[in-house]
Amino acid sequence: MIAETYDKVTILFADIVGFTAYSNGKEPRQVIEMLSKLFSEFDKECNRLNLYKVYTIGDCYVVMGLLDKKNRKPYQEEANDVVQLAISMITVINKVRKQINFPELNMRIGVHTGNIYGGVIGTDIVRFDIYGPDVLIANKMESGGCAGKVCVSQQTKELLETLETTNYTLEENKPIEIKSLGVIVPSYFVGSNLLKEEDIKEDSMMGDKELT
Repeated sequence: MIAETYDKVTILFADIVGFTAYSNGKEPRQVIEMLSKLFSEFDKECNRLNLYKVYTIGDCYVVMGLLDKKNRKPYQEEANDVVQLAISMITVINKVRKQINFPELNMRIGVHTGNIYGGVIGTDIVRFDIYGPDVLIANKMESGGCAGKVCVSQQTKELLETLETTNYTLEENKPIEIKSLGVIVPSYFVGSNLLKEEDIKEDSMMGDKELT
């Protein structure tokens, strides 16, 4: 077992809203093809922004801003890159929603910055995973958010506000109560003009084949 503590890591939880409804009545091939195309685009953005995809579970996609502990970017830059990914994910699913003609499909995304435990677990089948209260808070930012929006915690908001080059708008969301931790976390919706829908070309993303 390998385990370490990582400070001020920005974590993203993303969930596909409407995925169960979309899957109902579809052929397995159609569902897997749509999910594969979607996640492949998310993976490309992770690589472009030098982020680490921790795992996917079903239609949930989890990312953290820390890629290399020995060569870390400033905390606020990691936070900014994660939020850039989140905004890009919204853009991508907007395009997919039009292509499959399913208006209910969307993304609900939560982002939080905090201290985590990370490590490789297992023996025969191993994987890296993350733990700790701040991982739970990041997850609650997602579940306490809204479809089509990026919800960030107070901690992430404060890091974003230290960057002069960003162009975010921050709209206050309701405080999110996390009963198991006994805390209430302020949260905000993030908007940006930095990544526009036309920045991701539909033909390059999905190819010539339309998903049904």
